[in-house]
Amino acid sequence: MQALMRATGMTDEEAVTSLQTAWVTQNDAERERWEQEAEARAAAEAQEEQRRREEEQQQQTAPTIDEEGAEQSRKARSKLRAFNPNVRVGNALAPHPSSYAINKLANFEYCELWYFSMEGCKDALRTQRTEADDSFGMTRIGELVTLRPVASVQASKHVIQDEDLTWEQFHYAHRCFIQHIMKSEWPDEHAQALLCFFIEIESSPFVTRENGKKALLTYAARVRRNWMDMMKGGGEVFNIALINNELLESVSREIQSKMMAELQRQ
Repeated sequence: MQALMRATGMTDEEAVTSLQTAWVTQNDAERERWEQEAEARAAAEAQEEQRRREEEQQQQTAPTIDEEGAEQSRKARSKLRAFNPNVRVGNALAPHPSSYAINKLANFEYCELWYFSMEGCKDALRTQRTEADDSFGMTRIGELVTLRPVASVQASKHVIQDEDLTWEQFHYAHRCFIQHIMKSEWPDEHAQALLCFFIEIESSPFVTRENGKKALLTYAARVRRNWMDMMKGGGEVFNIALINNELLESVSREIQSKMMAELQRQ
């Protein structure tokens, strides 16, 4: 400080003030530089941390993608059933219903039994041969409208209503129908109820009555359609396997009345 006083002619007080000012200025400059360096280091560390996290995320994601792809591949392979290398195809191939009928079952919708009869399966085979593979039609699934192959959305013009089937057609058709119900995703209790329903119809004492088979076919057609309609609506749904003999008698009287009316008109 004495040297500063001699060089500048400052008093003691002025020299002290000058030194304090110089120290503050230098300290501020050094602090500012330190803060800048600290910010630069923090930014570099943050950038490095971000890079490290991204690398870890990529490493964690890559195996997940591989696992998902492997899982999808396993699911695709699981759809192929194993086969017996020592068994050849049978002497006859079972007729297959139309894709329209199969689509109805998949959507849990009412479908006429005729599609599962021998005549219905043969009609499906003829239709399949004549339809173009790129023909599509519109269908509604829930609230969505989508394009489907025409064969899966178009009813056959040859379809016969259940009550107009022959007893032999009904006998074959309901068995084929149940087989495809079992293969689909229908709940077991619903499939079993339908199976019991058809067994009750075929074993009913009405079979031996005059026009009894016609009454049974009409009862089966009306009750099954009503059961399916109630499945889509609200409220309690009845057990279709429990035959209502009073309703069956009513249907039988209705059939007899129609037959009498036709005879009187002849």
